Amino acid sequence: MVLFNGGFFTHPDFKPDNTSGLVTVTGEETPTLRWVFLDAKTHEMRWGGRPDTEGHICGPFDWTKDEQYVTLEGWEGFLAVQLEQDDTREQVDSQLGIVDGRDIWRLYFDQNDDGADLPPKAKGLEIRLKRVMAES
Repeated sequence: MVLFNGGFFTHPDFKPDNTSGLVTVTGEETPTLRWVFLDAKTHEMRWGGRPDTEGHICGPFDWTKDEQYVTLEGWEGFLAVQLEQDDTREQVDSQLGIVDGRDIWRLYFDQNDDGADLPPKAKGLEIRLKRVMAES
């Protein structure tokens, strides 16, 4: 895992002057630009190439009025989630190449302010994503 290194960028599904998509440079070998998006079915925040974003929520991302925290669709509905050991978690861990993910917390977004339809026995904690400028 690597620190998040991202910024706003025009997503192909947005109007040309709308820079409310969020991209990140991955820690992959060779570093790759990936889109950050909300999985429309699971409410988990994910990242991937352009085809991976199809059918999911790609923004608008923005800052809070004081430009200290990240918002999606106009608010801070982010959750840190630890999944109970079950088939869902095993499938996700397998996809991510995680061998023992018991201490892995995932980022979800409570889009409808209803608990994000988390899997049973999942532990969720409301969090804020703070903007920290990288030193150059």
